[in-house]
Order: sequence, then structure tokens, then C-alpha cells
Amino acid sequence: MIIGILIISLVAFALINVFAKKAWQTVLSLIFGAVFVGALGLIVANISNHFGMERVTETTTKKIVSSADSGANLLLYKELGDGTEKIYLYKTKESQKKPTATGTDNVTNKVESTTGAAEKVTKTTYWVYKNDHYKFWFNIADNNHEFDKRVNTFKLPKDWITLNTDQAEKLAKLSKERQSTMESEAKAYVQDGLKQAMMENPQMSQSEQEALIKKLTAAYQQEAFTKLIQEVKEK
Repeated sequence: MIIGILIISLVAFALINVFAKKAWQTVLSLIFGAVFVGALGLIVANISNHFGMERVTETTTKKIVSSADSGANLLLYKELGDGTEKIYLYKTKESQKKPTATGTDNVTNKVESTTGAAEKVTKTTYWVYKNDHYKFWFNIADNNHEFDKRVNTFKLPKDWITLNTDQAEKLAKLSKERQSTMESEAKAYVQDGLKQAMMENPQMSQSEQEALIKKLTAAYQQEAFTKLIQEVKEK
């Protein structure tokens, strides 16, 4: 609406100023000129400083799964420039083929520890008009709900690991190279653990043995994976 006032005041000022012969016409042209300047100033203030608007923040929470199909819980990131800025690559469901990347423009990413499930908490701030009055006058180019900034907080349990994309590639390569060795070590680890348990409890049932084997296998995998991660990070 204020655009209309701007145009009308400009046209009126020009016409009256051209044909003004009396004092009241001159005064009227100055009034329209002042209206034009005022309207222009308000438009500039709205565009540059969000006059008539205020910030509102919307929060969304999404569960996340591992960024890579490695059998471990990984959150991947890619370093930009000198490494101070990062974009994170995440998935919200197992069936997702490619991870989603966080944005870069006015986007801040953080990683925090949690005792709950892995999730991404996103706080997005928008500029909105304070009321319908301001919206009526200044909704220029439909700029209500204009994006301001976004903060992504990845909340990860202690069994999650963050790696950059280069480290993830090295990890995949290293895991493939040592697959045969790790399978042999896993078998020996489980056998030794089961043997020790059977010595302590000879009456262990078949179901108890199966549960122990499953537990020992998971323990070895976690231990072996932790060593691989440490090796990758040290390179």
C-alpha cells in the first residue's frame, strides 16, 4: 500500500509543482513532496532495518540415523574454507539414500551430547510483521516471514562419532582392508569369552550361550571400530 502512496505523492508533487502559480499550490506541492520523502524513508527502513517487523523463532526436532552405511553411528561433516565453517550431512531415516546437507547462509551448526536418542533440533528465525497494520502498509514483494537465521543443534548419544568426509572415506577403506583379520579376531574373541563364561558357569543354557555370543560379538565390534576411528583420526 505504501508503494501506492509513494507513486501518488510523487505524481501529485510533480504536477502541482509544475503548474503552481499561487502560494497554496506551492504549499500543497511541498506537502506531497514531504509525503513522498516520508514514504520513501519508511520503505527503505522496512527493507534495510525491518521497520514494522519483529523476529520469531520456530523450533523443529527430527530423529536422525547414521550418515553412513557402516554399521556404526556416524555424523559426517565437510569442512569449508579454512576449516572453521562446517556443513553437516545427516539422515532422518534408514531408507534415505543420500544424506541431507545443512545450509551455509546464516546457518550455525552445533553438536551436543545427550542421554536420549540422536536428534537434530533446528531453530529458525524469521522476520514477521508486528501486526496486520504494518503488514497492510509494508508487505512489499510479499516479504512477510522472511528468513533471518538458522541454528542446527545435533544432539548425539555417547556411542555416536563425528567424522569429516575424508576421514569417513579412510575408515571405509581401512575397514575393507582389515575385514578378514577382524573376522578372525572376532571369532577368537567370542570363543575365548564363551570359554571363560562356561568355566565359571558350566550349567549355562543354550539360550544363555547365544545371548552371550551376541553380546561378545557386539563388544568386539565396538572395540575394533573404536580402534579404527582412533587410527583414522591420527592420520
